[in-house]
Amino acid sequence: MKLLSFIAFIFFSVPSFSQSGTIPSQQNPPRLVNNFSKEFPEFLSKSEEQALETKLVNFSKETSNQIVVVIVDNFGDNDANSFATELGRTWGVGQKDFKNGVIVLINPTGRKGHRIPPYIAVGYGLEGAIPDITAKHICEKEIAPSFRNGNFYEGLNAGTDVLMKLAKGEINSKSYNVPSYKQKGIYLLLAFLLILFLFRVFKGGSGGGFGSGMATGFFIGGGGWGHGGGGSSGGGGFGGFGGGSFGGGGGGGGSW
Repeated sequence: MKLLSFIAFIFFSVPSFSQSGTIPSQQNPPRLVNNFSKEFPEFLSKSEEQALETKLVNFSKETSNQIVVVIVDNFGDNDANSFATELGRTWGVGQKDFKNGVIVLINPTGRKGHRIPPYIAVGYGLEGAIPDITAKHICEKEIAPSFRNGNFYEGLNAGTDVLMKLAKGEINSKSYNVPSYKQKGIYLLLAFLLILFLFRVFKGGSGGGFGSGMATGFFIGGGGWGHGGGGSSGGGGFGGFGGGSFGGGGGGGGSW
């Protein structure tokens, strides 16, 4: 009987994934920048951590979108996607109604050039604005290059800047995903067409409604394409997470 009781105790004491300790508990009070690394407790300096925290808190108040940076030494038996997704669910990152949370997951351990790539997990409500391939590109283009040079704050600052712009609709994923050399080619083509257009307008004089109407249509653009979450306001620090959900969307990449 005692043996059965002991076995039952052991069985029910085995924690599930979300309770096992691999998913760290929230800080008290909750924060948006969380360094749980024992090997790299000064991954960011105090001033850098506070600057990033302030930026993300202000963004959360402005839009209700929540971007959380989490630095840990290991993912247990899980990959980056599983760990980040479960962390987002366990903490409830984002708002319950909008599901507009983002996790930026960093594991700084390992040899230089062989560390686990940065990873970004995206809540349901922002998957349209930040699809998997875009999350991957942000890690590769914004975060990892600075990390390779030891500029950890610069990488996180640049990466979160892009995430904020995407979430607010200031830029869209299609334009961001275009390789830089293609963007330059597009800009050169547009510049050439603009010069050609102006040449024809001035050559033809001021007469004719076609040139005027076309110029108006060319230079006046439409509005933005929406943003995740509703607005909120208020002073003070971060007020806590709102019960957001994650479905496994996200991406990572970039050696450092």
